[in-house]
Amino acid sequence: MPKALPTGVAAQLKRAVFKKADLHGYALKGRVENGRFMDDLVNDPEIGGIIGEYVAADKVRVYIKDGILNAYTKRKAEQVLRGHDPVQVIRSTFGAGEVAIVENKGEIVVGRSSDGRFFIVGRGTVLKWESALRKVLEYIARLKRNHVDENYPSICLQLAVINYGITEGDKNQITRALMAVGVKVYFCSS
Repeated sequence: MPKALPTGVAAQLKRAVFKKADLHGYALKGRVENGRFMDDLVNDPEIGGIIGEYVAADKVRVYIKDGILNAYTKRKAEQVLRGHDPVQVIRSTFGAGEVAIVENKGEIVVGRSSDGRFFIVGRGTVLKWESALRKVLEYIARLKRNHVDENYPSICLQLAVINYGITEGDKNQITRALMAVGVKVYFCSS
């Protein structure tokens, strides 16, 4: 979050906006409804008014979006992802039997099945699936070859669906694109 506001003020605003976002259903609404919600926040003397005391008027909207609502959306995505056990994601996606998690870095989960297969699950959101894939590929590039026993891992992206504006067509397009490069997808929602 930008450092323009004093820490206590920023924390108080963040709590207030998170509460309003929950009441509004920000993570579940589309662009139009959320645009109106953003206008309401900017015009709210307890939100936009206070932020306007510390940043230029034309930066209030940017501060709310980049400094507060992006953190809100990230928190919602983390809650959805935590609600789905990576072992079950691997079993369901790859038909693996017993799976042990070898490493869990939050956004990257590494598992190995009892038959010796090696899996990497990249965790992210549907809207940022490319970032989840990039993180997996960067992780693989950093691996020592003996760590993977000269076998390349099977890759799955576990993607949180936090905005129900995502259509089945969107999901199919992502699935087809990733299938073309040998990556599977596991969509999850709350």
